[in-house]
Amino acid sequence: MRLLISLPVLIVVVAMALEGPPPAQAAPDLASTFESIPDKLKAFGSALEDKARAAIEHIKEKEILTKTRAWFSEVFGKAKDTLKTTFA
Repeated sequence: MRLLISLPVLIVVVAMALEGPPPAQAAPDLASTFESIPDKLKAFGSALEDKARAAIEHIKEKEILTKTRAWFSEVFGKAKDTLKTTFA
């Protein structure tokens, strides 16, 4: 029974050994890697800029944030007027 199981395993191992080493993949050259870095950084920066602009526009469009901003402006305006009248 052990011979029947080991024969197919032995055949697969021999076939893999006779196949030879896998073809070598071309390793990227260090100079070409350094040359592509600025392009990748530019693409990353552009994507980040677009996402930041979209997030800022989304925040500006929120109604509750607009109301909060208006309330803070009103409160600080009143405080500013109160300080002007008090210390003028």
